[in-house]
Amino acid sequence: MMENAPAAPADCVPTLRGWMRSDGRVMVRWDFTQEQIDEWNAAQGPQMLTEADPTPTLETLNEGDLEEMTKVELEELGRENGVELDRRKNKTTLINTMKGILKRT
Repeated sequence: MMENAPAAPADCVPTLRGWMRSDGRVMVRWDFTQEQIDEWNAAQGPQMLTEADPTPTLETLNEGDLEEMTKVELEELGRENGVELDRRKNKTTLINTMKGILKRT
């Protein structure tokens, strides 16, 4: 079935766009056919659907959570809160900017 396909990253399912996480992010791009996807789903057996973790907001975040975020996630969080972060800067700078915003709220 998926002999040549890249290994499935943790918590991902195959889609027509590649291996995708439950939050909709494509982790590995790959051209799966619908037949391959159906075969993979059948092999997994019945699964319980769960809700994805809610998107973090400034109200629900603490400074430790920022350390675990990627630069892309930090940029998205900033944008959602009216701050445009420059991803060309290092992660520490982005985190410090967001910590400053957290302290103001």
